Amino acid sequence: MKEKYSTKLWGRLVKERDGERCQHEGCGATEMLEAHHIIPVSLGGGNTLNNGITLCREHHMRDNTREHNRSRTAAKSQRLFARRKGGKREAAYRFLSRKRLIERASPHGPWRSDRDD
Repeated sequence: MKEKYSTKLWGRLVKERDGERCQHEGCGATEMLEAHHIIPVSLGGGNTLNNGITLCREHHMRDNTREHNRSRTAAKSQRLFARRKGGKREAAYRFLSRKRLIERASPHGPWRSDRDD
């Protein structure tokens, strides 16, 4: 059985296990280290050693920001593209919202329709 620890003890044990070094590929920093939950506690992850990794503050913030943005985008796209009542106004809203999402995510410049080709 996997043993669960208090948050403070868990953080210390994870850092000791990882040799007091950032485990992000190519980093190896030894200062400003933080223990990171691989599976967040909010999603059912616990304070077990298998669910922890040592990261420097910069990589910890990057990882948390990436997860936060991914969950926000998923929630927003579900709201925008859910089936709703018919009607021209709702259809226009969904089209313009999707267009804005694509423009922001597109690395190749502004969105354009296929008819402009």
